[in-house]
Amino acid sequence: MQLMATFNRYRDDHGTTITKNLEGDSGDEFLKTLRATIRCLNDPKKYFEKVLRNSIRRVGTDEDALTRVIVTRAEKDLKDIKELYYKRNSVPLDQAVAKDTSGDYKALLLTLLGKE
Repeated sequence: MQLMATFNRYRDDHGTTITKNLEGDSGDEFLKTLRATIRCLNDPKKYFEKVLRNSIRRVGTDEDALTRVIVTRAEKDLKDIKELYYKRNSVPLDQAVAKDTSGDYKALLLTLLGKE
């Protein structure tokens, strides 16, 4: 709650979010990690939906990111993330995963997503 209050106060004082002001050198790993951390703290569902979208949308699937989000969020809020994914992309997450993966890996991810 303290971090949320701090981020809100920053936005009120500066007229922009702290993540916008942290945008700088795209090669700066520290700033990149800090922005990702703040985004995840502010709205975890939105952050994880974006990670999923980026892991599937690129040429070649980012299997590490895709697996990490689905496995770690399966028992927490994956249902909400799936709904947000559908709202933002007009494609069900399980359909996007099925299209981008294959074999046992595909079966595992679809099982975790609730598809038989």
